[in-house]
Amino acid sequence: PTSTGRHPPQEVDHILREYLTTMADKVLANQGSLDKFIGDAVMAIFGAPVPDPRHAEKACRAALAMIEELDKLQAKWAAEDREPFRMGIGINTGEMVVGNLGSEQLFDYTVVGDGVNVGARMESLNKEFQTRHAIIISGSTYLAAQDALDVRRLGEATVKGKTVPVVVYELLGI
Repeated sequence: PTSTGRHPPQEVDHILREYLTTMADKVLANQGSLDKFIGDAVMAIFGAPVPDPRHAEKACRAALAMIEELDKLQAKWAAEDREPFRMGIGINTGEMVVGNLGSEQLFDYTVVGDGVNVGARMESLNKEFQTRHAIIISGSTYLAAQDALDVRRLGEATVKGKTVPVVVYELLGI
């Protein structure tokens, strides 16, 4: 959220901790599992370790709740004369390998596979598409939860590592 070059490390730590705690709370409140923090990014899993037929919808609900909470944090930080920052969210639904993965020296409960990579690409598409909430979902996520979602079709995008374009949507609401 902030550059360590312009702010004291203690201030960056405080804001990052507040931000990550708030975002993690929204993942957990929607029955997601926290995978890891990658800098200021939150990687979450829905539908594992316990299968859930509504995992795509719950991921979308968590994303909307995260944006709502970011708006509150932004207002708080503005009152504290802190810099605002932007967040983008990407969601993909698909086959993935989940479990304790890694090396003999270090392993962790995580998720890997092409579906994870596509999810990361959905997030990066926020730089290309103008959206209201900065939440972009894949066509597979839309199909998995279409009865519950309010979306706007953004078009097709060829994401890194793919040759076939992926249909992408902006998540507007539930």
